Amino acid sequence: MLGLNEKLRDFAEKGKYIKTAVVGLGQMGLSLISHLNSIKGFKVTAAADKNTEKLNEISVVLELDKGENFYFFECNDISKILKTDIEDVYRGIYLDKITDAERLDREIEKGRIVFTNDFRILPFLKNVDIIVDATGYPEVGAAVSLSALCGNKHVVTLNVEADVTVGPMLKEIANDRNLVYTLSAGDEPAALKELYDFADALGFNIICAGKGKNNPLDIYANPTTLAEYSESKGSSPRMMTSFVDGTKSMIEMACLSNATGLIPDCRGMHGARANIKDLISVFSLVKDGGILEKEGVIDFVIGDLAPGVFLVYSTKNTMVRKVLRYLVLGEGPNYLLYRPYHLTSVETPLSIARAYFERQPWMVSRGGLISEIITVAKKDLIAGDVIDGIGGYTVYGLIDLYETAKKQNLLPIGLSKGCILKVDKKRGETISNKDVKFGANTLLLQLRRLQDEKFNF
Repeated sequence: MLGLNEKLRDFAEKGKYIKTAVVGLGQMGLSLISHLNSIKGFKVTAAADKNTEKLNEISVVLELDKGENFYFFECNDISKILKTDIEDVYRGIYLDKITDAERLDREIEKGRIVFTNDFRILPFLKNVDIIVDATGYPEVGAAVSLSALCGNKHVVTLNVEADVTVGPMLKEIANDRNLVYTLSAGDEPAALKELYDFADALGFNIICAGKGKNNPLDIYANPTTLAEYSESKGSSPRMMTSFVDGTKSMIEMACLSNATGLIPDCRGMHGARANIKDLISVFSLVKDGGILEKEGVIDFVIGDLAPGVFLVYSTKNTMVRKVLRYLVLGEGPNYLLYRPYHLTSVETPLSIARAYFERQPWMVSRGGLISEIITVAKKDLIAGDVIDGIGGYTVYGLIDLYETAKKQNLLPIGLSKGCILKVDKKRGETISNKDVKFGANTLLLQLRRLQDEKFNF
């Protein structure tokens, strides 16, 4: 992060800017576009959303005339976008749209922003350097990232749902093409990764890294019960459901696990109720009066830390402990680092800049998966029921070690949407791969199978 402000300033002074396309114009996508267009060194040249009415919203957000400042490119058949054969994406099945891309580039050069309902055209635009996935749906995110990388564009993703499912494979594809695939700064995983890197580089022993949960926890919440609450928060009912039922926290902490090697202390983590002043004592080993069975773990807390993140660490160095005591950080042996905020998509420009200038990811999995998000029945289900995935009525997610999930053949929640149950399931029971029939051969599923083969899972 150090020096990115200077690089952006120098870039802007030369009349240059990072040409950015954003896919997904929900709360995060719209705020990102608004923010990017107010920072020197960036320019939003294209945006995509399957809902064409979003063109009206983006024009209002940017205070630009829809007819004069935007160029609308509409694809009449987007129904098969997510079910394309992966080999066709590798080969550039969309090459027939090169002529369209040339036309759209000319519109961008006239100063207009391209808006489309088909993100597959974006990698073919010369006036796009980086594509940002702000969709929040794993099946969409996998397709957005794959098409971008196959079109030689860097990818910055806010889509942690896709990353915990196929992030390692997307990273490999990016590496093979000398491109950057990275999670975005601003969300809790990245904020925690910054604390982790700081403490780890200084040689501290990491005891626990965690986030403050921002919403009440109710694993049985659904879009109907949260309709009013989600509207008051400016979020969609499905997205809010994923927050409240805990799935999102599980996913976010799995991102951190896969990027650092930290692991959950138990299935689902502890999720203790505690305030900032109690974090050191609560998130310590059982033998020391805390709740943890081991060190080097991830967790979440319900209390006054939200929307922040924390990291409990220790050191045996007596001189360092004297310095920490002098700096009023406590008597030890355990100490606390915490950041009382995360700014979501407001911080995404930092990741875009690092990918562009330094060709480095902000945060990415170290290799294969370390943690998995397993699928649990939210209510009694019967054979023939179709699982509606993350943020729905039928299931929620819990974090566990990948090796445990593998041995028990448990269904990753990122793959659950559209699966048809072959057996009955009681509320609270886990769902395995053998319990379901996959509904469609999506790009997400194809990528996951390649990932399993690649890393010999």
